[in-house]
Amino acid sequence: MNFDKNFFWGLGLGVLAGAVGYKLYNDNKQTLLNSLESLKTKLSADGAAQTAQAPAELADSEGETTEIDLAELEKQKEHLEDLIAEQQSKAAEADKS
Repeated sequence: MNFDKNFFWGLGLGVLAGAVGYKLYNDNKQTLLNSLESLKTKLSADGAAQTAQAPAELADSEGETTEIDLAELEKQKEHLEDLIAEQQSKAAEADKS
């Protein structure tokens, strides 16, 4: 392989940029993690429905329970039923062909 001066300059700058990024990440790691956690909490709170109908508790992958109200569960159920019907119709059309 024929390496020229530009290749080594690019390689050196890339390694330098990676080292600076890694140092900045480690210096601000806790701040970044806290920001991501607060964003996650805010998004999950905004996504939950605001009505106070019979809430259901579901366990997430970490074993923590989350309350979801009945209206949200029914909405998800209808969406899943629509997806199932769509897949069944595609399968029926494929069988006819």
